[in-house]
Order: sequence, then structure tokens, then C-alpha cells
Amino acid sequence: MRYISCVLIIIFILTGCASDSGKNGPTTITLTPVDMFSGNAAKLKPFLGTMSGAFKLRYEGKRPNASLDIDLWKNGKKTASSGSIGDLFFSPNEEDNEMEVMISMDTDYYASEGQEKMIKVKVGITHATGSSLMTFTIPWDKKYTALGLLSEFEPRTFHKDDAVPVWGMQATSTNTIRTADLSTESLSRLEAAILFTLRIEDQ
Repeated sequence: MRYISCVLIIIFILTGCASDSGKNGPTTITLTPVDMFSGNAAKLKPFLGTMSGAFKLRYEGKRPNASLDIDLWKNGKKTASSGSIGDLFFSPNEEDNEMEVMISMDTDYYASEGQEKMIKVKVGITHATGSSLMTFTIPWDKKYTALGLLSEFEPRTFHKDDAVPVWGMQATSTNTIRTADLSTESLSRLEAAILFTLRIEDQ
């Protein structure tokens, strides 16, 4: 009986150490693409528009200091920032380490007649303890008429000090658009784009 008790105590100690090492170990964030219009959700597409998408983010280790920035690109380079969501993984529940991010761009949105075209961007975040919705308004040149989505096709893992585009919309003024992804090579060929960049910084 005493032997069994000792074994159980050792198991509890090792389990506790493993749990602590997971929380204190290197922080990683995994992105998993989501088909936001699959199944019954297809009925939402007319309301959210074709320039919409979603993905899940899950972190392991210590809660990261992460932000989701909206960057404007022209001729293959970032030219400006147009908004940011900071403290991305904030939650009253410390065990809540996963969220789903949904993004919708209203490309037919105008501030008022005769003014510069604007794009309204909606970002919805849902996690176990609740949800939130943010909106951004981005000036847009009317000459960019051909539009296409940029997104990840497979799960991807990020680490501290990463700053990586994770979703976006590309555009051209020639009414001709080529298939592209979020690789550095593809991004360098873009005429224009709105890119959502995941930035992970040290706490």
C-alpha cells in the first residue's frame, strides 16, 4: 500500500511539472485555415461578401504579446499601416488559448458621393469566453478594380519575434490578376494589397 502511494505521488509531481513546463516553455502560435462558408454557413456569404475569410489561432506556452496589424502594400512592399488589434489573446480566462478570427471587406463602400473610395473592414474574434467585433475604414484607389483573396491553405506555426502576413486581399489596376499566396516571392510581385500581419513580440 505504501509503495502504491509513493508511485501515485511521483506521478502527480511529474504531471504537475509537465504542465508547468508547457506554460513556461517557448511560446508558439498555430494558424489553421477555416472555411467560413461551409455547410449551413453558406447562407451568410451574400451578407459578408466574397472578400471574406477566417482562420483559427491557438497558442502553446506563455500567453504571447501578439497583434494583428492591417498593412497596405504597393509594388511588393509595405507602404503604410491602416489599423491594428493589440493584445490579441486577451481573455479573462487564462486557459482560453484559442480563437477564431473572421474578416470581411466591403469593397463597395464609399464615404460619400464624390469623395475617395473607402473600404470598410470588419474583424470578428470569437473565443470560449465571448466575442468581439471591430471595424476599420481604409482609403482605396479606384483604379484597383481586380481583386483576389490571399490566405493560408495549410496549418502554420509561428514563434516569438515573427511578423508574418496571414490573410489579405490583392488588387491590380489592369483588370488582370494572377494566382498568389502569402509567400515572400508572391508578395514581392503584388501591385497592391491589404494584408493582415500577425506580429509576436516579447512580453
